[in-house]
Amino acid sequence: MAADLPAILALVIEAFAALASLTPPSGAAGETVENLGRIQAQGAILVAESVGRLVGCVALEPKMGGFYLGRLAVHPDWRRQGIAQLLLAAAESYARARQASALTLNVRLVLAGNIRLFEGAGYRIVGQGSHSGFSVPTYHIMRKDLGFPG
Repeated sequence: MAADLPAILALVIEAFAALASLTPPSGAAGETVENLGRIQAQGAILVAESVGRLVGCVALEPKMGGFYLGRLAVHPDWRRQGIAQLLLAAAESYARARQASALTLNVRLVLAGNIRLFEGAGYRIVGQGSHSGFSVPTYHIMRKDLGFPG
């Protein structure tokens, strides 16, 4: 799968391009093949394909007995077709198979649609955080407990 990392990176950058106006800017624009390789080596990067074409991905990094979900990306041409929900379900199956205690993620306060997506998948807001240089919260911390001890 290492050969797929450049394609995964290209997908992440294209999928997050619509968020270029976020303040602070999304870290996706600065993502690298090396960082994706580190995530893959420690956890997993799950992908969605259609007729051999990469259309979505999500990264899972081990974190305190569970996994942190990052870089959930769906190609712009494939949005609103249930791919994000399928990737979230695959991430949950991956985590459950490893008896992870929970899945966590961060989502920007201004991305109401993303918050609804995660809430619809069973995640709940458990806190807030601020990006570096900000004195007010800029993101929610969301969690889905999986029932295994952490």
